[in-house]
Amino acid sequence: GLMLPPKVAPTQVVLVTIPPKKKDGEEAVRAMNDAVSKLVNQLEDEGIRVHVDDRDYVRMGAKYFEWERKGVPLRIELGPRDLKNNVCV
Repeated sequence: GLMLPPKVAPTQVVLVTIPPKKKDGEEAVRAMNDAVSKLVNQLEDEGIRVHVDDRDYVRMGAKYFEWERKGVPLRIELGPRDLKNNVCV
């Protein structure tokens, strides 16, 4: 698909969240929200234009395709296992 250079892309990074399972409880949701806001703040402090895609009613593949189609240069995925292991993909 379209790949815009970061300097001209309206959105330079899209942060796609993988929602925690319901059995993980509210604590997992809070931890995810905290991690997302911290990462977004760090990226914005560096002058990077970020969009968070936290829609839970859209399948992951559809989210990936949508952002590839729009030409976003970088996609970061963040989920419960990533938080547990202190990494992101």
